[in-house]
Amino acid sequence: MSRPFADVLRELNGDAYDELTLQLGEVVQAVMQTGKAGSLNLSLKIAANGPGSVTITDEIKVKVPEAARPKTMFFATESGSLMRNNPRQHEMNLRDVSDTSEMKEARNA
Repeated sequence: MSRPFADVLRELNGDAYDELTLQLGEVVQAVMQTGKAGSLNLSLKIAANGPGSVTITDEIKVKVPEAARPKTMFFATESGSLMRNNPRQHEMNLRDVSDTSEMKEARNA
């Protein structure tokens, strides 16, 4: 019977096991926050190293899902400038009416 894979994994380049553990946690957290899928891939390249020995090179690839970036709407002028307010729409001179004393005075007048 072969030696358990987890035992070999713990000995790869000294920190592959710890790196995989950290990366897995990061991917899981991002998946839970975004609702999008992520991935964690471990690739092992095994090469002969003379009689009775091999070398193993590991490669860890992580795809952490990202949250959607918010959109910002702009209005374009004929000259190509971008404006947050519609330049073809008249501004309304609105004022704060949270002070009800002015409203009472206006009603009583």
